[in-house]
Amino acid sequence: MNKIKLLAATFALTAIAPLVSAEVSVTGTLTSDYVFRGVSQTDSSPAIQASLDYEHESGFFAGVWASNVDFEDDANAEIDFYAGYFGEINDTFSYDVMYNYYTYQGYSSADDSDYGEFLFNAYINSFTLGLGYASDYVNTGDSAQYISAAYDIELPKEYALTLQAGYTMGDAFDDAEYIDYSATVAKTFFDFDFTAAVINTDIDDADNADFRFVLGVSRTF
Repeated sequence: MNKIKLLAATFALTAIAPLVSAEVSVTGTLTSDYVFRGVSQTDSSPAIQASLDYEHESGFFAGVWASNVDFEDDANAEIDFYAGYFGEINDTFSYDVMYNYYTYQGYSSADDSDYGEFLFNAYINSFTLGLGYASDYVNTGDSAQYISAAYDIELPKEYALTLQAGYTMGDAFDDAEYIDYSATVAKTFFDFDFTAAVINTDIDDADNADFRFVLGVSRTF
């Protein structure tokens, strides 16, 4: 599905549910580095990011997210379109299922790395377990999978700590599968969400995937 058709389908779905039962929000983020699954997407440089999100009381949600990127193939922006469903089984267990379509803008050639990924998350008390599956990773014809686990810890004075680890694998990463891990401290001041994270991977000899310290601030309206 091309970008225009996907975007049209996403917002057509949002029109199904009455707005009186829905919430629309906009989030802006500044970060010292855009890191995705342990790998910098901005060549270890800052990023400006924004999202528009729609959430319905039924559990349906959809949105669009954008960030600057810096790749060797001249892509300079990433725009993602997503839609999914959030559900609760009980007070202990909840989940969400989402389809995310990643698009990359600014190529100087006919190269096209856009691709889609299904994402599944299970929330069990303070634990989050995740699975991502892309059948055509970055338009290579090869599949990729990502599994992750995270644990949230409440700290004094309303600070929060998240410990996370993930594993990237699949045919697209043949002989290059890797682990990423991070620890993130978060705190809200005057409606601004601040984060400080240490992030690393087990990838050898890669400047964009080595140990790094990342600061971020965001605000949702």
